[in-house]
Amino acid sequence: MIVMYAIKGVNATPGGRSTVQFHDHGYAVKPDQREDSLADTFLGEGAGCVTLLVMLASLGVFTLLRKNGAPEAAVNASMVVFLVALCYGAVIALVQWVGGVVAGVALFLVAVVTFPALLIPGYRRALRRGGRGGGRSGGEPDPIPATALAGVWHQPGPRGGSVVTVQHTDGTVIAFTPAPEQAHELYARFDALLRSARAAAPWPPQQQPWQGHPGHPRG
Repeated sequence: MIVMYAIKGVNATPGGRSTVQFHDHGYAVKPDQREDSLADTFLGEGAGCVTLLVMLASLGVFTLLRKNGAPEAAVNASMVVFLVALCYGAVIALVQWVGGVVAGVALFLVAVVTFPALLIPGYRRALRRGGRGGGRSGGEPDPIPATALAGVWHQPGPRGGSVVTVQHTDGTVIAFTPAPEQAHELYARFDALLRSARAAAPWPPQQQPWQGHPGHPRG
């Protein structure tokens, strides 16, 4: 997907702080990773790789020092570094494993509790994306085509500022709260996608899920 325009720092509900990326035929929502950056730095896969390198290096130094008759303090220090790295690596592996198990159990419980909603195709697709970790490989979000848009609204937010609400044809709704100076641009981008999708739709138009929604989407 070639991103034509991106609006950063948008608070999506649901979804949290995200970047909204627009392309010619749709859009995508990419969650910001700043909230998880500290955990990823110290307990992520990168930290695990560094820990493994430290373990191998310290073990090599320990073997070399012991073979050459180095002072006992240096030999013990290298062994301490190895043991600390080993324990830290075990903690990282445990956190990664527990995180995967908890995510799987949570997804199963959500599916059980919301079992009737599994009849909705869009909801089933969302669960499958959650089970795969969401998005494409490389951290790229799944694109949403313009034809999936059913309506877009621009209204004042309950805490000030503006909220751009987007409804999809499967009934899902996302509320975007951008910075005040970006609200009009965000709405205009969604409105343009919606207009292009309606212009390309076959005639006569089919009844849309947003009909009957309080208020009417512009366009």
